[in-house]
Amino acid sequence: MKKLTLFISLLSIMMLAACGSTNNNENTNGNNDEVPSMVEVEIKVPETLEPNEEVKIEALVTQGEENVDDAHEVKFEVWKQGQEADHEMLEAMNDGSGIYSITKTFEEEGFYYVVAHTTARDMHVMPRVELTVGNPEPSEKEEEHDHEEEGHNHEEEGHNHDHETHEKTDHDDHHSHESSLNMTLKLTDAVKANQETTLSTEIKQEDAALTDATVRFEIWREDSEKHEFVDAKEVSEGVYEAKATMKETGLHYVQIHVEKDELHEHQQEEIEVE
Repeated sequence: MKKLTLFISLLSIMMLAACGSTNNNENTNGNNDEVPSMVEVEIKVPETLEPNEEVKIEALVTQGEENVDDAHEVKFEVWKQGQEADHEMLEAMNDGSGIYSITKTFEEEGFYYVVAHTTARDMHVMPRVELTVGNPEPSEKEEEHDHEEEGHNHEEEGHNHDHETHEKTDHDDHHSHESSLNMTLKLTDAVKANQETTLSTEIKQEDAALTDATVRFEIWREDSEKHEFVDAKEVSEGVYEAKATMKETGLHYVQIHVEKDELHEHQQEEIEVE
């Protein structure tokens, strides 16, 4: 009788353990199979803008049906057409309900650009809008449009793949101005999947090493919604390094983010993971 009771007890424990393992596997698989929705950012501005009037510029950050209240960082980059070397970077306030905002006074009439640099839930989004302040001459905009069209045609001639052009548009549109920095991405060895590699960049400004900057590498695989951010450390004057591990083979993009004082620049590179 004692042996039968012991056998039943052991059998019950084994069944409970099996059920728990099954539930855990189901939960784990469910989490792994679930693809997160893309973070989306909508820039909202007043319908009319006049010089020397304070206005509120907002960014509505959402993921699927949810308002994102926990964005890691939202900054607005603002510059006037024709003054591409003079960019202003303004950190947004979290107003709640997915709204992040700044107040801004445009001192001159003209055409302006606003980029909402948004880092939220392991994703980086940078939408851009064009603003018209006051009543500038339309010819100014037409000249800029012609210049952009010319640059776009040259870009298409230099790229044989539509996908490369698409990636350039999504991530680097707002950097059509000439960058004041010279960045070089260096790899110590061939990049292989599931092996740690060292990403290194040498950054110069007007032929001088840019020191004490905040540098990050944004990494993502071609066609992937998952972006990884890795903070770099300055290992020598103007040289910044970080360790990263690519989990899949194929084409990857690495975008170098550089910030120092009012300076904020990006440069995108491509690497092939074996």
